[in-house]
Amino acid sequence: MFNRQDDGGETGLGTSAETVNQTKTTNSTEPSVISAGLTITGNLQSNSDVVIAGTVEGDITSRSLTVSEGAKVKGTIECSAVQLQGEVDGQVNAASVSVTRTGNINGDILYETLSIDEGAVVEGQLRRRDKKVSKVTPISNETSNKEKSEAKAG
Repeated sequence: MFNRQDDGGETGLGTSAETVNQTKTTNSTEPSVISAGLTITGNLQSNSDVVIAGTVEGDITSRSLTVSEGAKVKGTIECSAVQLQGEVDGQVNAASVSVTRTGNINGDILYETLSIDEGAVVEGQLRRRDKKVSKVTPISNETSNKEKSEAKAG
């Protein structure tokens, strides 16, 4: 339908790598990037992915976060997925946390899945959080409520 047989030059769209990047950006949201040399003071909130190469002094909430090598974050991080390659001073709360060999975190990590590469520095408590379970579970709730009332009556 979109004539995707060509991988590059014949359509005049550029190289195949550029075509792939154009396809990716139309199918997904581009990440927000805090470039190296840029310092942000204040909280960041995003519904998409965030990549930090500079410095952020404030809390960060986003879908996913990458703290690049050489980057610094001072504040609480709450995301679905976090990759720490730089420095973080503050708590991290995420379903998936990855600390690479260049990562350095001074703060607690609350996680569902965690990976820490050899050479990474983590100073703080590691606490596995329970996976979120839907509150609307009629079968198990009805059973547990009946059991609770029977236990109180007995």
